[in-house]
Amino acid sequence: MELSYRGSVNSWECDENNHLNVRFCEQKLWQTLSTGLIGSGLLRANEVDSLLSRTTRQHSRFQNESRLAAPLSGYFGVVQHDEFNVVAELRNDATGEVACSALYQVADLSLANASVLEPAQSLTHALPRGIAQDLPFAQLTMPQALAQGFRPIGQGIIQAEECAGSGLLMLHNYMGRISDSMPHLWSGFEDGSAPDPDEGGAVLEFRKRFYNPLAVSDRYVVVSGMIDVAPKVQQFGHLMFNVETQQCSLSAHAVAVRMDLVARKAKTLSLGDQTRLSALCIERL
Repeated sequence: MELSYRGSVNSWECDENNHLNVRFCEQKLWQTLSTGLIGSGLLRANEVDSLLSRTTRQHSRFQNESRLAAPLSGYFGVVQHDEFNVVAELRNDATGEVACSALYQVADLSLANASVLEPAQSLTHALPRGIAQDLPFAQLTMPQALAQGFRPIGQGIIQAEECAGSGLLMLHNYMGRISDSMPHLWSGFEDGSAPDPDEGGAVLEFRKRFYNPLAVSDRYVVVSGMIDVAPKVQQFGHLMFNVETQQCSLSAHAVAVRMDLVARKAKTLSLGDQTRLSALCIERL
């Protein structure tokens, strides 16, 4: 893989878990992707904004925490896969660990002469693990999604500073808008007990399918729900709708854990919590 980005974790990029928030992981992955495509001769610099409409699918995995001031380097490569054609990943230069990775499907890339990663350069850590396919709810209208059990957790209007020069919403800001909305989803799952200040939530895997890009001044609504519960991991579904057109702009499937912020590891849900949350799950289509 080719080095195409270097940077670090800033304090304003960290969240309540005191690690790099997913939106900024993805912003750095975007830097890695776009710079890598240009450096490989697969994209001209003046075509970068076109990636926002040409990227149809993204599968991200978050392998290790990136804490404040961690030095990160981004690497890019071309892959042979049924669903994806390029990969980007961030590595922590201090530890050598992969911090996060993302596979992308970018349309209209001429890859005939591209240098494809050899099988020996294992990408097992980046391949889908807990999510095998796109979320199957994207064909629903918003009223149908709400009737299915999705809950409205986010809404607002897309601002110019969130968009590229083309006026389309940057990919990492889809993740940011969902991330901002998650406390509204979790509050609907609470059992009335006081929140544990030493507990948080962390995403392990996130699969997105892009349909109709959002643009500056578009109003949007995020509807979400839990779709599976296990002792260690929970799965969530998210749909993002354009209010004016009523079209689905994004469907997303996420695998996450509750996190012990002192021990810095995943927590196991009690049997009672598993039973209670399972009763709130959305039925899969």
